Amino acid sequence: MFVGDQRVTEATLDSYVDGEVSSYLEQGATIEEISYADSRQKAAFIVLFAELGQAMDLEAPDTNNAANEFEAQYMEAAKYYDDIAAAAEPREMTDAELEALNTAVSGDQNLLQRAVEGWIASEGLTEQELMEFNMAAQADPTVVQEAVWRWGEQQAGFADDLNEYVDEYDIAVNPRYGALDISPLVGVFTVEVPQR
Repeated sequence: MFVGDQRVTEATLDSYVDGEVSSYLEQGATIEEISYADSRQKAAFIVLFAELGQAMDLEAPDTNNAANEFEAQYMEAAKYYDDIAAAAEPREMTDAELEALNTAVSGDQNLLQRAVEGWIASEGLTEQELMEFNMAAQADPTVVQEAVWRWGEQQAGFADDLNEYVDEYDIAVNPRYGALDISPLVGVFTVEVPQR
């Protein structure tokens, strides 16, 4: 994997994957229940965001309580992901993105809840405003739809920024780790990491 001037070796990523698989096995999973491909993708995603945050000189989180190096990478990646998302400027969605978002949330209650909660968190609503929102949403379903669309605009801006960072920091992954889409909402926005 390449992020800016940093190269993360296959051996490093593989050690993270092996550690995660061993952890699953220790927790009682069977080898048939474990997907190495999914574990590779997860490791690549985590390391990519940890490296990107470092390349961008974002403030590092405290990782002193991490059980191992991979957990420290995860802690960094999570903070950097949130920081990059929070800095993104919303943009109007295209018709195709809006249609894809509507389709995605109409068939997935968890995604609908994530979208509404994400929008509420980004707005910093007071308890009174949250109560008013909930009452309005019960009376008029378009209130929830509007919140989902506003959240979608935030994700659209985030996806645009990620696409720019992929180019700016010359981010690439080894084909061994599969096609890596780091979009905040796969299927609605696309942020593909080139392979090399």
